[in-house]
Order: sequence, then C-alpha cells, then structure tokens
Amino acid sequence: MAGIAWLMAAAVLRAEPPPVPFADPFFDWGFMASRLEDAAGDERFRAVGPFFEHATGPQGQELLAVLRPIWSRALYPSQDRTRWDFLWPLSQGKTFGEQKSWRVLTAYFHDQDRHDLGSLYRFWAIPLWFQGRDKTGGTYAALFPVGGEIRDFLWMDRLSFVLWPIWMNSQVNDVVTTAVLWPIFSRTRTPDGHVDRIRVFPFYARSTASGQYEKTSVLWPLWTHAHYTHPRAEGTAWVFFPLMGRVNLNTQKGWMFLPPLFQHIKGEQMTRTFFPWPFFIRETGYRDKLYLWPFYGRRQDGELRRRFWLWPVVINEENAWGHSHLSRWSVVPFFINITQTQAPAETGGGEAAAPVVLAKRTKLWPLYSRNYDTREKAYRFRFLDLWPGPNPPPVERSWAPLWTLVDYRAQNENSDLDVLWGLYRQARRADDEQTFSLFPLWRHDRAGNNAARRWSVLKGLLAYDRSATNRQVRFLWLGRINLGPASAAAGAGDAPLDAMDP
Repeated sequence: MAGIAWLMAAAVLRAEPPPVPFADPFFDWGFMASRLEDAAGDERFRAVGPFFEHATGPQGQELLAVLRPIWSRALYPSQDRTRWDFLWPLSQGKTFGEQKSWRVLTAYFHDQDRHDLGSLYRFWAIPLWFQGRDKTGGTYAALFPVGGEIRDFLWMDRLSFVLWPIWMNSQVNDVVTTAVLWPIFSRTRTPDGHVDRIRVFPFYARSTASGQYEKTSVLWPLWTHAHYTHPRAEGTAWVFFPLMGRVNLNTQKGWMFLPPLFQHIKGEQMTRTFFPWPFFIRETGYRDKLYLWPFYGRRQDGELRRRFWLWPVVINEENAWGHSHLSRWSVVPFFINITQTQAPAETGGGEAAAPVVLAKRTKLWPLYSRNYDTREKAYRFRFLDLWPGPNPPPVERSWAPLWTLVDYRAQNENSDLDVLWGLYRQARRADDEQTFSLFPLWRHDRAGNNAARRWSVLKGLLAYDRSATNRQVRFLWLGRINLGPASAAAGAGDAPLDAMDP
C-alpha cells in the first residue's frame, strides 16, 4: 500500500501542464456546459442543454439567450442594430441606429430618435389607445371608440372620430372624408373639387374624379354604372347584379353573365375569360394566365412564372434577373426547395455549360432542413426543424435550438457536428485539427498535421497526451506522468482519427 501511495504522490509531483497544441481557454462538459469556438469563428458558451447560450462573433456581434424561449438578445455593432425577444411571439423589440421600437401582444411603441425627446413616436395599444407625435411635431391621442385623433394610421394621414361609428373624419393627402354612422353615410372631397364622392349605403353612391370617371351605384350591388372620360380609358361599364354586366371602352370591350362567374373582356393589352370564376380563368396579353382551379394553374409576368397543382399544396415559382435564376418548389406544409443559380460565363463556342448553383435551401418539415451557399462556402444541416417555412430571426434565437437534435455546420474547411446539445460533438478545422467526444465517456483530440494527440476516458479517469517532444498519461484524475519523449514511430503508428469517426 505504501508503494502505491508513493507512486501516486510521485505522479502528482511530476504533473505538468498539457501539451502546447491543446493549451486553449475552451472546455467541454457536453450538454451541461461548454465554451467552444465554432466553424464560423464565433465563441459560444452553452449550459443546461439549449436553455442558456452566450455567443460572440469576430465582428463584435453577440447573442445572449437565458432560459429559452423566455429571453434572448442579439447585438450587431457593425449594423448599429439590436434585437430582443421575450416569450416570442408575445413580445419583442429592436433598435436600429437612432430608432427604437418594441411590441407586447398588440401594444406597439416606436421612437424615430431615442436621443431626441421631440422626435416622432407612436404608442398604440390596438385597438383601444393611440397616442404619439407626428413628423411635424404635433401630438395626438385617441381612446377607441370614445374619440380622438390618430396620425399615419393604415393608409390614412389622419383619422379623427367621436363615438365611432357615429362620426369620423379622415384625410389621405388632400382627400378628406367625413362619415356619419359609418358605413351608411360618407362624403369625400378635395379642396379643388377634383375628387367628389357621396355614399348613402346601400341605397345610393356617386364618385367623380375630374378627367377620369364618374361612377354611380343604386342599391349596391344591384346596379353599378361607370362613365370613363380618360383618353386611355374612355367609355362606359355597368353591372346589373347578379344577372349581367357590360364593359364598352375604347381600350377594352366585353360582357359578364352572372358576375363574377362568367366574363369575357378583350382589351388592347390583355384578354380575360372566366368560365366560371374561379374554376376557369384565362388571360392572354402582357400576362399569360391559365387556372383550372384548384387542380392546376400557371401564370407568367415577364420573367416571373408561377404554377400550382392542387392549390395550395404544390407550388412552383421561377424568376430570372440578369444572369441569375431562382427556382422555388413547395409542397405545403411539408417540403420546400429553393435553388439560386447563375449562368456561366460565355466561352465563345462549344456546348453550353451547366448553370452554377449559388445557394440552395431544402426543408422536409418537420424532420430536417439543409442550406448551403457556395459564395460564402457555408453549409448547414439540422434535425429536427419544427418551424414550417423559412425560420425568422426570433425563431432562430429563441426556439430552433430547443428542437434541433442534430446540428451540422461547415464554413470553408471548418465543420462542427453537435448531437443532443453536446452529448456528442465532432469538429474539424482547416489545418486538419480534429476533435470528437461522447460526453462523459470519451474524448479524442488531434492537432494539425498530427503534431499532437490526446484522449481521455470519463473526463480524466484515464488520459493520454502525446506531443512532438513528450508523452504523458493520467489515471484517476490525478496529475500527469511523463513517459518520455515521443518517438517518430509512435506518432506515425497512431491510428488516424478519421478511422474512428462515425
């Protein structure tokens, strides 16, 4: 026993620091806690599986997530932007330059300049309370439906009301509308009389725009009539609902039967046929459209082409600009594939080369997603991916790490594989440095060009380090024992790490 104790004491006395190639500040305790540098060069500290994370990037960007999905915050100094989420989508906020905004449920706040007490701001608790300051410096407030005024609301520059819908007044540019018992009575005018509308719904309505049209309806939608006076659209149109209608302009003519079910309109730029709408739609001219809804449809506007089968299940979209081409396929909600390609440079003869793939994104919901960008030399695969469609930034920050069981990322020649939030990890770097670990059973590291190697069982119960000049062994988590200088044969005889990779 005394001899064993003497050997253990000697091992402690002869203990030395680990070989230089592995003398880094990072550590790895699997899903419990880890501090590592990923393939993109970001330094990440994670703890308690996916619930806590702090990451910093080489350009100063930072991510902090505490008890996902309760709280997360992202900083982008190069863009002068910050974002935070609290139980998203219940609440979120952001800053961008001098601007600041946040939202909690339907309460929304926006400040155009958070350093200027007199800048434009809005605080809206939709649909009850509205207050703010507009771009001219004027303030406003409204309590719905009691009364008040709102600025820059929806499409309106100004909206005033008293005991809505009893009285309301709105303005869009110089067009002013007054409504009493909305939508029964309303009057719309401009100071110069260019626009003049009156409505007593549903009994009578008349709308005029000088030099453009005069429209009238009686017992809407029973009878509507329009007289167009613009040189590019001159003539009349009427609808006697639900029996028939007529379009008779200098640029297009046609008939409607049981509108909107049956229609045939022929114009200078486009001809349109419904037979019946929406089951059969045919348009020719500047737009080519054929719908046999819901079984099949296609539409082309210039370089933009869309098709569907069993709408809205299978959808295809093709678009081109310059030398680039974008193809999108989706089988809602289970599959999406987006591919961006670029035509190769012309070589002046011979057979045309295949397009170059610039980026591609594939998702098979809810199983996996795969993304790669050849311009950035970046690739990512993950399993599971429970958010249907593309992941918005709040989902990436607060939710996706919770259900991502397998995460593989590659950037240039660096790559990381993470399974079950660190239970298994594998990393490769451009200098052929490799690491893989199965926490807490096994870890194996190899430095670049096989200059050093180490492995450990149960986080140091038994461990071995080998550098170009020395070899060490550790047992029962005690200090390291030098085994002497490493021979060339010993280094060459180590099994390559690739052979042990899954």
